[in-house]
Amino acid sequence: MFALLSALVLLSFYPVSLGPLIGTIAVVATMVGALTPDLDQPTANIWRRLIGGNTVGNVFRAFSGGHRHLTHSFIGIIGIGLALDWAIFNLLNPAYTDTAFAIWMAFMIGYISHPIADTFTDQGVPWFWPLHFKIRIPPGPEEVRVTTDSFVERVFVRSGIIIVGVLLLQNKWPILLDLFR
Repeated sequence: MFALLSALVLLSFYPVSLGPLIGTIAVVATMVGALTPDLDQPTANIWRRLIGGNTVGNVFRAFSGGHRHLTHSFIGIIGIGLALDWAIFNLLNPAYTDTAFAIWMAFMIGYISHPIADTFTDQGVPWFWPLHFKIRIPPGPEEVRVTTDSFVERVFVRSGIIIVGVLLLQNKWPILLDLFR
């Protein structure tokens, strides 16, 4: 939800027109990007849906240093972003690079929004991994931060995201419609 809200906020500042197919793919890319940082967790949604996914998830977790390590850090974000950017400009037909770059941007908005949202949780995020300290907002005792999947997150945070999203949609609906034109 936070990824889609992030994309909507950025879209309101930087409107684009992608057409119905690419606009829909961009929305899906945002959602996939938002799930990507949790690939380091064997119980992630994507691993549960694949045959042998738990095994692959365990291997990926060992490679990445565990949950909320590499994939939630600046190094992970930059590494994934550069790898995908390289693939776009070196493996695709040049006629498709502009479209692929727009989808890459949507994916990266989703990807980056995930660790930003996790920064507000009680566990925080190791933005400067491999250094072992985690950044948590607000600083201070864990009781002032949101616990993942807690009542506060499910009711108040998600409701707040929905309310902000609806207010943005109400004021920026033409910009969102332009995405699909």
